[in-house]
Amino acid sequence: MQLSTISIPRYVNVQSSAICQIHGFSDASIRAYGCCIYIRSQTASGIKCMLLTAKSRVAPLKTKSLPRLELSAAHLLSKLWSRVAPMLNRHFEKITFWTDSEIVLHWIKTHPSSLQTFVANRVSEIQELTDKVHWRHVPTKQNPADQVSRGCNVDELNNSIWFGGPQFLLEDPALWPINTHFQLSPEDEALEKKKNAFTLISTTEKNPILDLIEKFSSHRKLLRVVAYLLRWIRRPKMPTEGRDLTSNELHLSFLKIVQVIQHSEFANEIQKLTKGTTLPATLQKLNPFLHEYSDMSLSFKLIRVGGRLLNAPLPYDAKFPLLLYRNSHFVSTYLRFLHFRNHYAGAKALVALLRERIWLINAREACSRTVRNCTHCFHYKPKLQTQIMGNLPSERLRALRPFLICGVDFCGPIYTTLKIRGRPPVKTYIAVFVCFTSKAVHLELVSDLSTNTFIFALKRFIGRRGIPQKIYSDNATNFVGADRKLRELKEAFLAQSTEVKEFAAEEGFSFTFIPPRAPHFGGLWEAAVKSAKHLVVRALGNALLTAEELSTVLAEVEAILNSRPLAPLSQDPNDGEALTPAHLLIGCPLRALPPAQVPTDIIRCCERWQLVCYLKQQFWQQ
Repeated sequence: MQLSTISIPRYVNVQSSAICQIHGFSDASIRAYGCCIYIRSQTASGIKCMLLTAKSRVAPLKTKSLPRLELSAAHLLSKLWSRVAPMLNRHFEKITFWTDSEIVLHWIKTHPSSLQTFVANRVSEIQELTDKVHWRHVPTKQNPADQVSRGCNVDELNNSIWFGGPQFLLEDPALWPINTHFQLSPEDEALEKKKNAFTLISTTEKNPILDLIEKFSSHRKLLRVVAYLLRWIRRPKMPTEGRDLTSNELHLSFLKIVQVIQHSEFANEIQKLTKGTTLPATLQKLNPFLHEYSDMSLSFKLIRVGGRLLNAPLPYDAKFPLLLYRNSHFVSTYLRFLHFRNHYAGAKALVALLRERIWLINAREACSRTVRNCTHCFHYKPKLQTQIMGNLPSERLRALRPFLICGVDFCGPIYTTLKIRGRPPVKTYIAVFVCFTSKAVHLELVSDLSTNTFIFALKRFIGRRGIPQKIYSDNATNFVGADRKLRELKEAFLAQSTEVKEFAAEEGFSFTFIPPRAPHFGGLWEAAVKSAKHLVVRALGNALLTAEELSTVLAEVEAILNSRPLAPLSQDPNDGEALTPAHLLIGCPLRALPPAQVPTDIIRCCERWQLVCYLKQQFWQQ
């Protein structure tokens, strides 16, 4: 029979002259917990101990830790004594409660405010109910409350210490278990401790330029504001300058902004580079180094991407671009500035232009996001249809000089103004020449679709690019079903194709039309027309320009088209700048900044020509 509740006599006869003490015991197990109270009386005839009362409870269904159950047993003992004490109209010499849990004794001596809610509530009530009670530790084998927590049958109960209490109560108090100070482990001591959350707020002095970067969405305005700040800082050491900013001041402003961002984003990396330690693998492969740049009263310490292009005849910024992350607000504004400045260039061209000054980690994604988020580009984004293309002609697979074999097509009309009151805008067209070998583009503005106008444009093309061997052109059959303007272009061009052939024969080259109803034969110049219109239309919008202004825009568009990479860009800084059609035309990108000192001697010119020849060879080997 398992013991759960114990019946005890309610009245205990004790001699009035006896010295009485109260001893309470508590214990717990995973199944139950309980307590019992004994009266120890000492008379002339000897010491006697008897059970006064006891109480037990079943452990809750929700599993609790054993230390919490031990605390619940001590709490039960305290409440039981608070109910029994008023019924005993007697003075007790000493009241002692015993438990075999060292953790419970530690909690009872602890202030409840440092404990968790469950333990704190019970500890505070125990301390209140047992204010004059002395708590002590008892070994488990000498704890009679162990019978309550574990349960026993009748035979075990009769042969136990349950009714008479532990043996040490019948002995002298000097022989009782010693109540030493137990040294708890750090884990037990931290058990049920209230976990305090602290918030550490560190205030550091923020660079004012970082605040300026976040406030401005215009890259040009940000450069000018920082340039004026630097001018004000340098005013004691520099002579008074004019009101307008110089290119050198804007360059210093750009470097200062990059320095502030690098010291904010690469603080640990700068310390490691200063000490000469190794950086993480993602940055170490770029071979970064610290570059100290000084200009009169200003000095900058910048992180640049290293490489093996020290002796290359390139600008210093292109050989060793500045290192930045792509998540900076300054990088976003700078990419939007490059995108707008270069007539809304595409992602690949934007990467090539960016690496002329800055090496951006994961630049392709940042440039693609800039183009994708451009509202102006979104309005002009066409829905493309895929189709199976034919084989490339042999003329596109041979290494020849630029524009020796080329194609031509028209795009337009584009309206230009004469700036004469009462005269409406006139239609103008663009003749697009594209090289079969290098994909270089040449743009010519023509005033109408007459034979003489096109021949004049052809003469201007020959005068600057040389006499071609063969020129391919669309025979205008792909204009069927287009709008009225394209039908006018078809009729005018077909009506005058004979005269164009005669002019070509006199100049010594052939003018060949592709087969009818075969637009895939002219895919190269159709793509060039699309790219040219992509830049011209988005740059001009609804603006009306004069012929001279439109010619200037076409020259800039031609430079952008000829600065596009011919092959995918490499992530290795040792590979140098991207190969573009401009390298095959003039030896460098048309949109790149010139070096600080332009080489004038013959040796430098020869070295530059050798580099162009090497780039040509690498391009045709791909």
